[in-house]
Amino acid sequence: MPQQALRSICLGLALSPFAGLAWAQSTPATQSPPATTVGTVEFARLRDQAASESEAGKTADAIRDYQQALTLQPDWKEGWWNLGMLQYGSGQFPDTKSTFEKVTAFAPNLGIAWGVLGLSEYETGDYDAALGHLEQGQKLGMQDDDEIARVSEFHLCLLLIRAGEFDRASALLRTRFGAGIVPEQAKIALGLATLRVPLLPQRIDPSREALVLAVGAASIGDDPKAFSALLRTYPTLPWLHLAYCRSLARAGRAREALDACQAETRLPPKSPLPWIEVTRIELQQRALPEALQSARTTVRLFPNDVEAHQMLLQAAEASGNTAEAAKERDLAAALPPSQAQPDDRIVQLYANKSVLADEAQARWKQALREYVAADYPAASADLKAWLASNPSNGTGWALLGLCEFALKEYDNALIHLDRSAKLGLSASAESIDQARYTYGILLVRAGRFDEAETILATAWHPASPLRPKVEFALGLALLRRAEFPTQTAATETELVSDAGGIAVLLEQSKYDQAFPQFKLLLDRYPNAPFLHYAYGTALIALSEFDQATAQMQAERTISPRSELPCVSLASIALRQGNPAPAVKWAQCALDLNHDSVSAHYLLGRATLQLGDLATAIRELEIASTLSPESPEIHFNLARAYARAKMPDKAQRERETFSRLSEAQKNSQPALPQGLGR
Repeated sequence: MPQQALRSICLGLALSPFAGLAWAQSTPATQSPPATTVGTVEFARLRDQAASESEAGKTADAIRDYQQALTLQPDWKEGWWNLGMLQYGSGQFPDTKSTFEKVTAFAPNLGIAWGVLGLSEYETGDYDAALGHLEQGQKLGMQDDDEIARVSEFHLCLLLIRAGEFDRASALLRTRFGAGIVPEQAKIALGLATLRVPLLPQRIDPSREALVLAVGAASIGDDPKAFSALLRTYPTLPWLHLAYCRSLARAGRAREALDACQAETRLPPKSPLPWIEVTRIELQQRALPEALQSARTTVRLFPNDVEAHQMLLQAAEASGNTAEAAKERDLAAALPPSQAQPDDRIVQLYANKSVLADEAQARWKQALREYVAADYPAASADLKAWLASNPSNGTGWALLGLCEFALKEYDNALIHLDRSAKLGLSASAESIDQARYTYGILLVRAGRFDEAETILATAWHPASPLRPKVEFALGLALLRRAEFPTQTAATETELVSDAGGIAVLLEQSKYDQAFPQFKLLLDRYPNAPFLHYAYGTALIALSEFDQATAQMQAERTISPRSELPCVSLASIALRQGNPAPAVKWAQCALDLNHDSVSAHYLLGRATLQLGDLATAIRELEIASTLSPESPEIHFNLARAYARAKMPDKAQRERETFSRLSEAQKNSQPALPQGLGR
């Protein structure tokens, strides 16, 4: 039904004697008390004037006077009702929504109020809320006005279709519109439900409307001939064979129905539904061995589908297989309820691309407004919906990550900022720096310290207001402390802050300034974990191997459970041409962390130099498995295979090395640049 027609009905309802009777029967104390008890004569004047203006069709004036009267007497229930109906009738849907939220609060058992609230939410695009409230209205009943009940139920069906509840929508549509003249809108809705298209009618491509309408007409008539004719034109259309199957089954033509369902199983998308339908028909026909076999096949193909297990339970019970039935009962109970998952291929087949693009742009703008207003739950919900059709937009993933960070959903925030870093982010310099800082502290919290240092360094600017925060986060990364800045004890803030200053100098390659600062900090905090390690790593960068060795040995005493100083000592030994101690230190690192890629790699290189080819190949293969995208590992593995007289494997590794090296040269910029493209 066109919305303008409904608004006219609603306007009439607000003023009709029937509406007053329904209201009086549904809620107590509906009539306003005499003016002498409500406070002022002004309220009575506004009340009577608003009613007269409504009857005269002066809607704007009536709305104004109802609002003023309700300001004087906010508990006037009939006034809220009349105001809301006038607002709806004049298309003021956001205002109607606000008004009927009050009406449903003081009249929670009035189904028609929930119906109008849901319709208002539908008009404002708040579809999830509309679905819940229209369902509540249907549950409570709307016996007072069949026309509003009809319109509410129709829109409920549309929203069920959007949510993927196709069979439920089909049943409601057939019940409501199965007799008499069926409106075209109802046929289109039933066509969408039959074809399992999770879109509202206004989102359908015009070129598909005739098809959807024809399928809806066939469905409302439950006519196997109409479906057969459609299949001659559209033999591979998804879900049309299933609709034909069900129509044939209801007509008692079981054999043909089974053939139609079998045809559906051979078409995408792959779904348990046609298999389940086969089992259901065979059970109805008491073909129990066939039903049991079909149900077992369905479970084998779709082991996580609860309905498949429920159907096998029915087949096993009907066949007298109590043990199998008990097993399936337990499995079905353990599985979560089936969740409707929109199929992108179906959406793309029917969607009006321009409409979806316009709606996506509106949703994006709405998400930005919500983010600026710090309404992070709403912004997050809109961004997730928008990103479903824009998965390659790095800016969207970054914004979602920032929302999730604000909501303390830290693991998801890191995943989405990781994605943004790879895809690229377009925003103001200030926004990019904030995203980098947030990303950096999430990397620190996750223990990804080297990445954190790199990303945080790009957010550091001498005049930036973020500078103190960035330096502190860099200090946490340098000291390898997997915590947020707010979690640092007050007694350690100076240590972390000074370490951050040193990290900035190191990122700028100002070693001559960083090293004296290291020494001063070590004098004050000689037992600070990973401070010796950080100093030793900086010394290695300048090939000061003897001093670096001393720092790593000191770190081993302070951090005996960390493999990192052992890894560094193995690396130093190899750089100095001493493979034997490198083997010792690499094995020390593996004893502490068997999954250390660096330790396996260094042990492989050291044993390769010593001629222990079996160990070298084993360790380099493990390193390659743990880090398959490392060109250096493949290069050294190629050398090991070549020395072991394994030319085919050596050639394969050389090719992998060349491919990865070339890809590395041509790849996206590193993480910090990715966040700034």
